[in-house]
Amino acid sequence: MNFSIVAMLLLMFVTIGSAGADEKASPPATKTNKEQQDDKLAAKRLEFMKSSVKDYEFLQGPDFESKLSLVPEPILRFTNPVSGLQDGCFLVWTSTAGRPMVGAQVYLTSDGLWLHEFQSLAPQPLKVTRDDAIIWEPARAGADQKPVPDAPAPAAKAAQRLVQMRQIVRRFFGSDEFEGRKNPDALRLLSNPMLRFGADDSETLDGALFAYAHGTDPELLIVVEALKSDKGYHWHYALAPMTGYALKATLDEKPIWEVGFRQAPFDTKDPFYVLVHSREPVVKP
Repeated sequence: MNFSIVAMLLLMFVTIGSAGADEKASPPATKTNKEQQDDKLAAKRLEFMKSSVKDYEFLQGPDFESKLSLVPEPILRFTNPVSGLQDGCFLVWTSTAGRPMVGAQVYLTSDGLWLHEFQSLAPQPLKVTRDDAIIWEPARAGADQKPVPDAPAPAAKAAQRLVQMRQIVRRFFGSDEFEGRKNPDALRLLSNPMLRFGADDSETLDGALFAYAHGTDPELLIVVEALKSDKGYHWHYALAPMTGYALKATLDEKPIWEVGFRQAPFDTKDPFYVLVHSREPVVKP
């Protein structure tokens, strides 16, 4: 290697090093006034959505003596431009063992209404009150637990069981008929489970809540869990809608489940229920 080539390489090294130093020294870009206002509004809406559900009390058990617990932070934040949904979050109430029993969407519609949309995931009836008044009382199970056909035995390690659950949920496919469309929209499986639960030597060794979504908006919920029996643990699944629109699901490309279109007024005895909470001005900056 001659001297001129060495000098050229040295100059390139110094130039690249200086550029890297200048890059690191550059201050972060300042947000525009509109971006700052949007961030403030998004933060205020999130706090509103979280606080709007704190007055509900979810009860289960033979005499409705056991209270469900709200997971403090939303599992998911989403929008749905197709339906005009401006902002929303997904919340979960769990049993004392940590199993998801109720899923809920709090969201802002295109006409400025905040709605609360509930779906029972419980294998038994529930009672929900607010200010000591019953507002929702699903009289039957919200999701039927069924054995996963041709499923392997739950693995010994938690990481391996998560792989198994992901493989199981990919065998499903969901679609919904948004506003009565003749050609149903294919739903997208969210890559990560929204909630993981279970424990050794319990009724559920391991489990996870998955969702098939319209964009980022959950429409079909799937609970996959390893349930205890006399012969050990076996994988089960339970399907539940998270929308009033008609839904269909297949397993291994075979139809296994569907629910028809539902709209207001919603039946308080049904596992799916929607109510109007308030109007948008309550969260304006």
